Amino acid sequence: MIPRRRIAFEFDDLADAVRALLAPPERAEADVAAFERAFARYVGVPHALATASGRDALGLILDGLGLRAGDELIIPAYTLGELLPLIAARGVVAVPADIDPASLNVTPDRVARRLGPRTRAILVVHLLGAPCDIRAICALADERGVPVIEDCAHALGARVDGRAVGAFGRAALFSLEATKAVAAFGGGVCTTADDALAATIRARLAGRTRRERPAVRKAFVKFAEEMVVRSPAYGLLARLMFSDRRAGGFDRFYRRANERVRGAAGAFTGFQARLALRRLAQVEARDGRLSAVRDEIVGQLPARFTVQRRDGSGTPAFYNLVALFDGDIVALRAAAQRAGLDLGIGGEVMDDTAAMLGFGDCPGAAHAHSRAVLIPLHDGMPRRRRERIVATLDRLAAELR
Repeated sequence: MIPRRRIAFEFDDLADAVRALLAPPERAEADVAAFERAFARYVGVPHALATASGRDALGLILDGLGLRAGDELIIPAYTLGELLPLIAARGVVAVPADIDPASLNVTPDRVARRLGPRTRAILVVHLLGAPCDIRAICALADERGVPVIEDCAHALGARVDGRAVGAFGRAALFSLEATKAVAAFGGGVCTTADDALAATIRARLAGRTRRERPAVRKAFVKFAEEMVVRSPAYGLLARLMFSDRRAGGFDRFYRRANERVRGAAGAFTGFQARLALRRLAQVEARDGRLSAVRDEIVGQLPARFTVQRRDGSGTPAFYNLVALFDGDIVALRAAAQRAGLDLGIGGEVMDDTAAMLGFGDCPGAAHAHSRAVLIPLHDGMPRRRRERIVATLDRLAAELR
């Protein structure tokens, strides 16, 4: 079975884990500070603050901006549904703005339709590494005196007019989860040029305990998970986990299990900082490799697959290869599994947050959710596997009429 995702491990990861467990606390403080400085330089902002996760960074930003119960936050209608409880827990009202069906990103005109007297902030996502029209959205927000928050969880390395995403809004959040460009097996980063906001967030982070063991434990759990994915047994497991009846339940179980492994929000650790600093230096090379292979596969996909437009507003970064399939994605996934190809569909790609919030006026998000397919592509994938992916999708597109 060709898995939809793979997690990269290096021998140095183990060495970093051992050093972190044996190092004095002051070493961890120095490592985290060094990573924050390097990340700020990379994005081109004065402040980068390491957090427990990307979602933790968003929560800190919302609190730092002073959003209160009853305030409205505009969000994309097609994004990660797990953000909704985080927003609702603060009493903030999430208002979805529909997406452009070609780029899968929110656009200035769709955001403008949702602006109202209670709008206090706008959250935009550079979805799947493709920059949204961030300059126009920020200009619109400035006219209304509303801050923009950039969700760059997928987009580290993407640029608009040569400037890194994460440097345009009042603040931005990045994720350092295991499948991200800078994988630290958890953790996130908040970036901002606002000195007062940075000071507020840093003061809240200062009260957290820095514990190395949970982060190391999560890395070993992910290592075990990767060994299962690489084993011959994964084909059978994938068919069981992602069958028509079980897929949604397994996805929820997997997310809850990861939450338990992650534990309560704590301080970013020295172990994570070492991993992240090393991988930050590799971001450009990694993106170049993956983007080239992505373009190769996209050029061979059958016509029934429409790939996300990625270069309309800037230079994209690679996150995942996603296309909209003109047909039944459930039947496609079942047939692909039988052929040894693990595709992601529905909420395994992104969520229709408009529908989750009870809005029925976001057709772009509904269409994307019903048609989006995550096609396997990861660093180091051999050519024979890439050729097999294309051949399998070509055959299934012809058969599933």
